[in-house]
Amino acid sequence: MLTIRLTEWELASGLTLTTGQIEALQSHFDAEVTPEVSAGTDVSDLRWRVRASSIVGVVATGDGDVVVRPKVPVHNVLFLLGVSSGRDPLDALEDAALADAPDLTTAVAGLFASLAGRTLSRGVLRGYRPVAEHRQTLRGRVDVAEQIRVRPGRAMPIAVQYEEHDEDILENRLVLAAARLLLRMRPSLDVARQLRRVVHTLDDVNGPWRGAEVSWTHLNARYRPLVRLSQLVLSAQGLDLDSGNREAGALTLDMNVVFEAFVCRVVGTELVAAHGGEVTAQDTRWTLDEGGRVRLRPDLVWNGRGGYPAAVLDAKYKARGGGGVPETDLYQMHAYCTALGLDSGHLAYAQARPEVVRVVRGGPAIHVHRLDLSGAPHELLDAGRSLARAIAHRA
Repeated sequence: MLTIRLTEWELASGLTLTTGQIEALQSHFDAEVTPEVSAGTDVSDLRWRVRASSIVGVVATGDGDVVVRPKVPVHNVLFLLGVSSGRDPLDALEDAALADAPDLTTAVAGLFASLAGRTLSRGVLRGYRPVAEHRQTLRGRVDVAEQIRVRPGRAMPIAVQYEEHDEDILENRLVLAAARLLLRMRPSLDVARQLRRVVHTLDDVNGPWRGAEVSWTHLNARYRPLVRLSQLVLSAQGLDLDSGNREAGALTLDMNVVFEAFVCRVVGTELVAAHGGEVTAQDTRWTLDEGGRVRLRPDLVWNGRGGYPAAVLDAKYKARGGGGVPETDLYQMHAYCTALGLDSGHLAYAQARPEVVRVVRGGPAIHVHRLDLSGAPHELLDAGRSLARAIAHRA
């Protein structure tokens, strides 16, 4: 089996690819895959041109692996991932030591195993979950509608509904599913042992992990970083792929999502800590038109002490096309500023030239910021906090 190794955003030519690898590149990595055709080219000698996107990781197909490496150093990817999953930035700095792992897959698996071990050592979370079933004895309350629908005129078995208090809850289901997926990616022996320990600890968890959202309270708050990391591992890009008749495993990360979550968490936390108010990520309350048809969703809105919008921020991992800021991003931020009644807005990129774009006829000033991801993790944290101070200064 041939392993294809690429780097995010780069163009590779002259590649020999299997059908499974082509499907993996398109389905999991959102890569552009085009054949290189010249006069007299035989189908058996066909070569391929591939341009990777911002999705990195590995897909293990039945006829050859596909690996897309991040341009960002692995220890920085782990730091971004730790903070974006809800960990305290100072704790996430310690996770960067896991970057000694030989590859991103093992590093992410090690991060997950370490966080899961610490979280579960305080005890497996238990909670209430709704159960609907048919029983020979009464428990909870009778589901009259179900009883009439299934067994009209019959007394047994009884359709009942009740609340079960155990470990088979959504939070644990997500953690267990992520641990099993990471085990399939063949991490190092030490990390694999830690993951098996997680699976064994959650032996009483059996239910599905999809189809519901976790509701957070003070009772399950300690699980939040671990569940968030599990959700990132189990994101749409990390699901199983059926390549031919052989099942494949995948562990991929969309650097757009990771970067956006990191920026919003660091900037939002710093704004509230230093200046008060509150922040809302992915705020869907706003519309561009009075009729409410054109809905908006800025990455971060900071409401000041008076409760009114004080600043708006959108984070973009990479500015595509040329060296400047894409016009679509400027149009989008202009719409945000108009809807929120702000005279300035902020765009943050991992790669961009800092500048201020002033909209004509007294429109808003759009500030473009760059967070260089090539430095050490503590420098990334400092850069995020500096961005928060710059936003507060212009609010």
